[in-house]
Amino acid sequence: MARVHFVVVFIGLSAFGPWNAAASAAGGPDEAALLREELAAQRTLNQQLLQRLEALEAGQGALLEKVRLLEDRAPSEQGEAGESREALEEVRHGYFEMQEALDRAPNLAGYYDFEYINDDRKNSPGEFRQHRLTLLLTKELPKYRFFGEVEFEYGAKFEGEGGTELEESTGEVKLEEVWGEYIHSDSLTLRAGKIFVPSYVSIHHWPNLWLSTRYPLMRNKVFPDTFVGVMAYGSKYWEKLGVTYKGYVANGVSEFEAKEDTNENKAVGGQLTFHLPSHGLLDTFDVAVSGYMESPPDAERTQTWGLESQIRKGKWEVLTELALRGGEESRTGFYLQPSYRFNERWATFYRYDFLDVDPDFWDVNPVGKKQEHTIGVNYRPITDVSLKLEYFYSSQSEDGDFSGVAASVAIRF
Repeated sequence: MARVHFVVVFIGLSAFGPWNAAASAAGGPDEAALLREELAAQRTLNQQLLQRLEALEAGQGALLEKVRLLEDRAPSEQGEAGESREALEEVRHGYFEMQEALDRAPNLAGYYDFEYINDDRKNSPGEFRQHRLTLLLTKELPKYRFFGEVEFEYGAKFEGEGGTELEESTGEVKLEEVWGEYIHSDSLTLRAGKIFVPSYVSIHHWPNLWLSTRYPLMRNKVFPDTFVGVMAYGSKYWEKLGVTYKGYVANGVSEFEAKEDTNENKAVGGQLTFHLPSHGLLDTFDVAVSGYMESPPDAERTQTWGLESQIRKGKWEVLTELALRGGEESRTGFYLQPSYRFNERWATFYRYDFLDVDPDFWDVNPVGKKQEHTIGVNYRPITDVSLKLEYFYSSQSEDGDFSGVAASVAIRF
């Protein structure tokens, strides 16, 4: 990229000379000064674009060639303001070409989080956890959008000798979410792929956004975590009321749901969110109703219903969700989480969790009835860095009572 910086500097210096002459010889000092300021501003924009270019791995060659062409066409030292305008147009043209190339490139971002968790159960030592490294790939086109989230958990490592079995494996590599969508209007967007089941927690699940290190107990335990299928969603707002809908058809939950379904009976689900008027008493007052139904093979039809809300007033926010599943097995989940944000950096929160799952349906770590209290703080030294510390007390029928602490750092990049 040193070559690119040299090119821009060369263009800037070559174009700068004529203004000094134009100010004295052409009798237009005001015009020349104006052009000088405009070119300086344009060079700043170009510099910002070039910094973005340093992060691109593909397509740089063609773009650099265009910049070199600009260098060859750079104006010589002249004394006319008209030639200065031509130089400015050349720089502008280069800016727009670079902007177009960057717009065509996908955007890569992600997040990382590292944790420490310790509780007072026997045979449960305190442990550091390299929990996640997640890569987020996005691309926006007119009327179309793509998103992918790939997650590497717990130091994922897979080795083999070319046979059918792995010699060594640790951690997990997971395609957390991936979809493409067509945006028809604010009231209708069609999305297809592997998609999170709609809920506040799933939308804000990135660790740099969620206040606590540990998530609510009910997450993924009552409603499915994701589905593979097609979803339609949109919003409509009136003067004081708004409604957001999400409806989807998907494969039933299974180990290979991204490839095949277990039977011809598709799962269906959706969420209806009401953005309610509060007559100035609240900043946000949202209430959502959710449902999910599927018919597993050789099993009773499963129906899951949920109710959740978000209430926000100034520095206070209260989140709550209740979910009930009926069918061959019944499950109940609930959480209530009030929080207070002191300023842009500091926030504190409390959460009460309740989860009731039949332990006979869990091969590992049976749940049964479980309640938990969590209190903690969240500190963000800068927007994309979150430092968390919390204390929790857990009471469950299968594992007795215990308490512990959890701490983590989450960084978005």
